Amino acid sequence: MAIIIYPPTIDWAWMKQRPQQLMKHFARCGHTVYYCNKNAKDVPEEEAEPNLYIVHDHDKWILHDWPSLRKSKKGEQVIVWCSFPKLADSLGIYGADRIIYDCVDEFAEWMPYEREMVRVAQGVTCTSERLYQRLSRLYPRKPLELVRNAYDPDMGLHLPGIRSLPRPVDLPEGPVVGYIGAWAPWVDQLLVLGLPKYVKGAQVAVIGPEFGSKYIQNRKDIHFLGLKRHEQLSAYLAHLSVCIIPFRINPITLSTNPVKAYEYLAAGKPVISTNLPECRLLQPYVDVTHTRSAFSELAAERISDPGPASERTQYALTQTWQHRVKQIEAFLTRLA
Repeated sequence: MAIIIYPPTIDWAWMKQRPQQLMKHFARCGHTVYYCNKNAKDVPEEEAEPNLYIVHDHDKWILHDWPSLRKSKKGEQVIVWCSFPKLADSLGIYGADRIIYDCVDEFAEWMPYEREMVRVAQGVTCTSERLYQRLSRLYPRKPLELVRNAYDPDMGLHLPGIRSLPRPVDLPEGPVVGYIGAWAPWVDQLLVLGLPKYVKGAQVAVIGPEFGSKYIQNRKDIHFLGLKRHEQLSAYLAHLSVCIIPFRINPITLSTNPVKAYEYLAAGKPVISTNLPECRLLQPYVDVTHTRSAFSELAAERISDPGPASERTQYALTQTWQHRVKQIEAFLTRLA
């Protein structure tokens, strides 16, 4: 077993994100995990669950707690798991045996820092085929593993009881086409806003935060419900008729393996995506379309003919974060 440290990048409150899921499941596999939040002064460390510790005051922890912890656990391998390449120059403070760079996105502003991050890392993981091909071309001597995103069974979306959850009061009645995710520049807003015109009798619900894009004013057939807590999402998913991934095609989305696809499938819902490479690989469980009109037409079809829910759920259960951690453990063993 190893000690795994995730340096301050994303606050633990965003526990749906890939780093939090991986750290949680590393801990469940017996590793000791320290997930470092961005600095909150004088807030004590907390144990979120067995083997998983949330470090709030990182500066204090690295100065006073980590040296004694390292001494008391002498002989255990220390691994730093980093998904933010800008931190490359600061990772030496942990004295790690191994640094793993988890490349999760292709944001242009991260690119200037990537080469140094790859240099200091003993191994690299990534989330999509496009990222894998680019990284293997640029860094052919660096050990590399493709580890896609996954479903967290703790959400309970695969359980029969989800169907009996009460309908959230702010979710409109009748058939609902739903998007769960950030209202961001990579969302094809014209596609989403045009759906009610083609999907007669259906409402559209957007569930998620504003992120670089502002909501429009609610219409009678378009409902912006805002950010919901992680534990609330099951009730919303239970009452969606069709779930969508309405992303524009650009360098960011071409490299994206959407977590929401696995969650939608776990709930057994029909899933329609724009032409994303990673979603094409999820066919036939995910429907992929090439035009806005085809997307809208298929949404209308799936309301009347949703297709095999149980097959989607069973597929999602073969694609869990536990599966991903086992894959990573095998990769780490090969690095030894």
